[in-house]
Amino acid sequence: MNLGEIEKKVLEKIKPRREEYELLMKAYRKIESTIYKILEKHGVKAEVTLQGSVAHDTWLSGERDLDVFVLFPKEWSIEELRSRGFSILLEAAEEIGNYSIRYAEHPYVRVILDNVQADLVPAFKLDSPKEVRTAVDRTPFHTKYVNEHLDEELRDHVRLFKRFLKGLGIYGAEVKVKGFSGYLSELLIIKYGGFHDVISRAAEWKAPVFIDMIGDPGIFRVLRKKYPESVMYVPDPVDPARNVAAAVSLYSLATLVIASKCYRVNPCIEYYYPSTSDLEIDFSFIDNRCIVLVTLESSEFSKLPPDVLWGELHRVTDRAVKLAERFGFNVMDWSNWTDEERIAVIGLEVDECSKEYPKLYQGPPYYSSKRVLDFISKHVFKGSIGPWIRRDGLLLALGSRKYVSIRDLLIDRTWEYLVAPHFRGLTPRVYILGEDPFDVLKSMDRDWVVGFVFKRRDWINCCIR
Repeated sequence: MNLGEIEKKVLEKIKPRREEYELLMKAYRKIESTIYKILEKHGVKAEVTLQGSVAHDTWLSGERDLDVFVLFPKEWSIEELRSRGFSILLEAAEEIGNYSIRYAEHPYVRVILDNVQADLVPAFKLDSPKEVRTAVDRTPFHTKYVNEHLDEELRDHVRLFKRFLKGLGIYGAEVKVKGFSGYLSELLIIKYGGFHDVISRAAEWKAPVFIDMIGDPGIFRVLRKKYPESVMYVPDPVDPARNVAAAVSLYSLATLVIASKCYRVNPCIEYYYPSTSDLEIDFSFIDNRCIVLVTLESSEFSKLPPDVLWGELHRVTDRAVKLAERFGFNVMDWSNWTDEERIAVIGLEVDECSKEYPKLYQGPPYYSSKRVLDFISKHVFKGSIGPWIRRDGLLLALGSRKYVSIRDLLIDRTWEYLVAPHFRGLTPRVYILGEDPFDVLKSMDRDWVVGFVFKRRDWINCCIR
């Protein structure tokens, strides 16, 4: 499990310092004592626990996040947990200071204390994973499993792997990323025994990927039936019927596989720390290209849970791609971004912004009598070029397009792609890079713009042998 020079340098940067531990634990003790005081006030017996990467000691330097789970009696109903339990945490948060209410399977509270962000989550105190009633009930069992299987050296390997995934932009199971969660990262290190071992295995993966964490190959049939769309299957050791890798998209999987192939050939710092944010944007790269940005604004975005907002944005992006292709624009790349507050952006790169040449229409098979005659009549009356019979027997015609401009298409047919509840009815602004002023980019994330416009991530250059 020896590490190379680059990995040792990265580890020096990402391993938390003593004062960082002290800062987090000071905040945790303050939160813990406040919650216990409120619990005692209401006569409720519950356990305040620290969970997540800090409890696993796999967190990275610079992170200031705590997962505080308050475990309430398992005799409570789910409704009681969500009302009575949540109200206790809310009362504690009001005493701690700056807080906001968040939503997942059930509501929880996020507090800020001394620059430390802590999520206060109500859950049940259970004796076994078999008693799990809500998704968060598994978390204490995850912590127990990870801490039983990681030693100090492996914890550093987890940190390296997390930083590697962050550098590739595929760390996190949230809808925004659809990548590798912290828990999945830990399981992979536990399974294969170190950072290099995971990279070596990942370099050979091909979807669907199956990783046996429990010594039962038959579990994959169960998971495949339960998660038919997944590209990766990793049974949760504390709940084998759950696929820990369900969130991983094909893009995230492929990115890890290709990056791992390259890393084995030529490790370099760019895998961990892309430098795009420090680059000057050279817009000569957009010459002879058509890059379209559809911007949407709404004050409602800030009120939505991020997973809901990103899910809706992915949906409208998918519909915009299909709309463009249906009207003859070849979409070569697409992406999206939102500040999760006010602005959402759909990015499309198409072959041409304007289609001056007539559209090629293909007719029905030559042996379909009525449809053949209808096709011919339609295009003769329209004044199309043709119809004609090509040497391969296809009946074709060149006719006018309904939309010559990609801009006009996206402005005129918003009802076809702005279909998600919080996007429906919005008025988009459509910009074409090179034709419109670049000022529109000022409101967008620089790394997203650079990645979408220039395509080649820094680490790709390390693949050259």
